[in-house]
Amino acid sequence: MTDPTAQPTSPPPEASAVEFIATFAVTLGAIVLLLGFDAGLAKVDAAETRSHAAAEYQTGENLYAQGKISEAVDHFRTAATLDRRRAMYTVALAEAILKQNHPEDAEQLLKPLLEQNATDGPSNLAMARVLTREGRIEEAKSYYHRAIYGLWPTESERNRAAARFELIDLLARTGAKQELLSELLPIQDEAPNDTALRKRIAHLFVVAGAPARASNIFRDVVRHNARDADAWVGLAEAALAMGNYPTARADLQTAARLSPDDTTIKAKIILTDSVIAIDPTQRGLGLDEQFRRSKNLVQMTIASTRKCLGAAAPDIAAALDSVTRSLVAPAQGISRSQAIDENLSLASALWRMRRERCTPEPKDEAVLALVQDRIAQ
Repeated sequence: MTDPTAQPTSPPPEASAVEFIATFAVTLGAIVLLLGFDAGLAKVDAAETRSHAAAEYQTGENLYAQGKISEAVDHFRTAATLDRRRAMYTVALAEAILKQNHPEDAEQLLKPLLEQNATDGPSNLAMARVLTREGRIEEAKSYYHRAIYGLWPTESERNRAAARFELIDLLARTGAKQELLSELLPIQDEAPNDTALRKRIAHLFVVAGAPARASNIFRDVVRHNARDADAWVGLAEAALAMGNYPTARADLQTAARLSPDDTTIKAKIILTDSVIAIDPTQRGLGLDEQFRRSKNLVQMTIASTRKCLGAAAPDIAAALDSVTRSLVAPAQGISRSQAIDENLSLASALWRMRRERCTPEPKDEAVLALVQDRIAQ
């Protein structure tokens, strides 16, 4: 039975569609505003972090330039930690650590960068330097090539040229003549107005075993400036490498007149005179003098070979003793011309063996090396 005094229950209020949409829009707007505010804060924070990283990097650069490597490392490390997207910070850190003679640590820093971007020029160049320090020359050459043909954020041409010349210097130091020549040929005609660069390239052509190309470049330089003493010295070096000793001496005398206080030129003249004095293939020599010089050349080559091989290789020492005895008691019944030819052949064979088994000849054997190179031609 219903209670006549009870009030009827009102139905729950119903929101209209317009009110619902309005409420939803307000809520959504608030969320968007909050997200935008949060994103703005994040951007401000990220910008401050990047700015801090850039400042740390610049401080590290300044310290590195001053030779304060340990302090620079700390700032580079901070920069690389704050902004991992900037590969240049990690590259700078790796370079500084390499400067501290820790190539293994530098290599570990660079590996992730190259895994992320194998074409990054600065990372490849830094890795090439690390591998060179570790003595892994063949691997270093590969990374130098990647740096030369890689991508650079700024000054790409200048940086690629710098990487190429680092590779060229490495090839020159390690005696990789054919590879060196391959790197020099594409750049021999570059920078026609840069005399210093042209002379550097010409000198490297001599090292690469292409003295004729070097001579052409040096000759063009002196044609434009006959008072360039350095270019005359370069012409002399090319002439020496080609076995044109009298021409080399004449070029050196010209250089000495232009730069009379240069002691290195005087030393090169003495070297050239020494080569002329022992070379058995010089024009105008009689058979007796040619024979005497050829015999002396064999004896000098034996002494050089014994110095680097004899103690470590008893069998070679015995062979050298045998050759020495044969020179003391030459075979009968052969002509003087034949004896000269046999001596030259023997000296060349000994020299090839020496070069195959020994480190490059020391500077005090430069005279012997030049004469042997002329005979080999």
